[in-house]
Amino acid sequence: MVTLAIATSTLTGLSLRAGASGISNEKAKAAILYRQIQSINSRVGVLGQKYDEAHVKLEHFNNQIKNTKNVVASIEANVARGNIQLRQDAIFAYVTNGSAAANNPLFSNHGADVGATNVYNQLAEGNVATTLANLKNYKIQLTKERWILANEDRQAGAAERAAAQAFHEAQALQRALNAALRQAKGAIAHFIAQQEAAAAAQSRNAIAKATPIQGFPAPPPNRRAAIAIRAALSYLGVPYVWGGASRSGVDCSGLVMLAYAAAGIFLPHYSGAQFADTVRVPLVDLQPGDLLFYGYNGDEHVSMYLGHGEMIEAPYTGATVHITPVRLGYGFAGAGRPRA
Repeated sequence: MVTLAIATSTLTGLSLRAGASGISNEKAKAAILYRQIQSINSRVGVLGQKYDEAHVKLEHFNNQIKNTKNVVASIEANVARGNIQLRQDAIFAYVTNGSAAANNPLFSNHGADVGATNVYNQLAEGNVATTLANLKNYKIQLTKERWILANEDRQAGAAERAAAQAFHEAQALQRALNAALRQAKGAIAHFIAQQEAAAAAQSRNAIAKATPIQGFPAPPPNRRAAIAIRAALSYLGVPYVWGGASRSGVDCSGLVMLAYAAAGIFLPHYSGAQFADTVRVPLVDLQPGDLLFYGYNGDEHVSMYLGHGEMIEAPYTGATVHITPVRLGYGFAGAGRPRA
């Protein structure tokens, strides 16, 4: 929330003074506002991916909870069967021990029967001991699994709270961004557009003039990239939705996940995890279908390179999936190629 406070206070200080004029003054305001818009978009992107990461963790914990509940149910069934068996064994042991005198060789006319009966009695007593030992083990296992289940429940709750916090904080930042955009009118909007165009041209030049880096070879080309690009282009105009991964709405990592899933390559729904699952690509070897990551280890945003200095992305709330010039400046973390 510190970022929000800083952004909001700065935006408040940017209110246009009545009668302010002059190109240099407008350019200075545009430069400040441009940086603020980039900063807020960056922070919203981070929160969006934190939201996705929290949901990935939540799904993982929910699967673990389901598995642990199955284990607990199985152990509880064993305990129930063990209790029944213990009662039966105890009753049988009591009955056979009570008739031991009648089976004493001194009072029996059938010595062979006595030997067999004594063995059977010992087995009955042994069954009680074995059943008790098994029950003890089951109860130890049950205690352990219930502790694991409680811990998994706590972790799932923490993931849910993290997702909710990220969502609400991003909503507040989005309001600050909208306030900033409302200030971008007239000459200021023109100068901001100029700065964006200049940044895009600089990114295209950086790709065009990139040179090989010694010891940093490009991974093999991905033959499924064309399929992923066609799939991504089919989402043009689809609105950005937090945690979205469907035709009704996608976020940045959701778009990339769906595009590559269509090509038979399955990436997680979180840009940071997609960064980890892809192979780094030098700019000089950038090819269509490669992914462009932003933020620390890609935790802020991801887009797909289309070639000719353009990329496709699902940028932020209020926008739709669109094609835009590549950004290699603010927050750029590197390019990655999915493993075919």
